[in-house]
Amino acid sequence: MPTFEVRKTDLAARIGRLRTKHGFIETPAILPVIHPFNQTIKPKEMLSIGFNAVMTNSYMILKKSRLTGESFDVHRLLDFEKTIMTDSGAYQILEYGRIEATPEEIVEFEKSIGSDIGVILDTPTGFTR
Repeated sequence: MPTFEVRKTDLAARIGRLRTKHGFIETPAILPVIHPFNQTIKPKEMLSIGFNAVMTNSYMILKKSRLTGESFDVHRLLDFEKTIMTDSGAYQILEYGRIEATPEEIVEFEKSIGSDIGVILDTPTGFTR
């Protein structure tokens, strides 16, 4: 279970430390976003740049899992043993109008692939082009 500790405060700002199963993240933090299947820079290379956590898209992994019948472990898939945050894929709703998953399915899938931090599937509202 992730835990968060506030390390320092200054007015409304705070510096913290988030502990996950695969390591620590000092906050605030920037996480590079990694495509789960097509990577220009390998996640392991992010360590040498100074990132000890990355983010990827759980909905893309879910789609491939449904298509191929494969089961995935996100840490093995990315070959990255530090903290991995998975996004739900809600952006695809903005792009394509819908996705084929419910918020509950995304949460269960993120757990099943071993996400350290999972983002719930939210439905964007009020967006017009």
